[in-house]
Amino acid sequence: MSRSIRICSYLLLPLIYLLVNVKIAQLGESFPITIVTFLPLLLLLFVERISVKKLMIALGIGAGLTAFNFLFGQSLNAGKYVTSTMLFVYIVVIIGMVWSIRFKTISAHNHRKILRFFYLVVGIVVALAAVEMAQIILTGGSSIMEGISKYLIYSNSYVLNFIKFGGKRTTALYFEPAFFALALISIWLSIKQFGIKTPKSDAMILAGIILSGSFSGVMTFILFYLLEWAFQYLNKDAIKKKLPLALVSLTLFLVGVIIAFPYIATRLGDLGTEGSSSYYRIVGPLVMVGYSLTHIDGVVRFGSLYEYVASFGIFNGADVGKTIDNGLYLLIIYFS
Repeated sequence: MSRSIRICSYLLLPLIYLLVNVKIAQLGESFPITIVTFLPLLLLLFVERISVKKLMIALGIGAGLTAFNFLFGQSLNAGKYVTSTMLFVYIVVIIGMVWSIRFKTISAHNHRKILRFFYLVVGIVVALAAVEMAQIILTGGSSIMEGISKYLIYSNSYVLNFIKFGGKRTTALYFEPAFFALALISIWLSIKQFGIKTPKSDAMILAGIILSGSFSGVMTFILFYLLEWAFQYLNKDAIKKKLPLALVSLTLFLVGVIIAFPYIATRLGDLGTEGSSSYYRIVGPLVMVGYSLTHIDGVVRFGSLYEYVASFGIFNGADVGKTIDNGLYLLIIYFS
């Protein structure tokens, strides 16, 4: 692959982050088609070498898990089984490819070409989130968010209901605030791989995470920032040369945490509040996990998650939740 084509291929990465939740079409009720649907084909653009052995191991494990789920899982909605299984197989293929592929690299002097596109994506989504927040503050609603929701893989109706009752959260081009924050953090980590200091983009990404109102996003950013700070300054040479800068950056960080402490304390309190997103994502599903681990019929077949989750009556905002997005919990429910 020529250098110019390779650069153009890598420019797809920020585009994927931008459009990951935008729906192109849909198969059945549970398999939306987006740009990410074609990720296995897109990954082939970056292949330098692939380990067939590793790929076969990954696919074999996936096939075994699929067979286990079919044989031992209880079916509550057979009509969704095929599309749900397709989604699991797709995830297995992606993980297997990423594990088995050695990806091509581009020269350092081309990094900025890709970084500019990342900056553009960050600018678009953060600006859109700022406009959404301004509309929420000024009008108490978000027709912008509601309009965007029609083109996303899932409706963000629970966020819109939350806003109607006085909440202030944004989603930009994503289907929920936590995923918005996750996308920004993923972009931030991607930018860090280039080894170039980007304080302006760091500030914009942090602003976007705050606008999302995602507690998990804020705490994850804080964790990664502390890790970056530790790796950058906590060694003998760096402490000697950069001690003043390290102290200044740590002081600014602590001031920010102190300012944000009331919000952090409130969101920690939400862990015990039924109906909050924190409760629904972390605490509420524990009853399902416990049932799956202690009952022989606790394994749920692909396609039956909505019915299984709804049967426990756990509220997500004003509505009874019908799905969960905690990956560890899903593994237990599907394969325990």
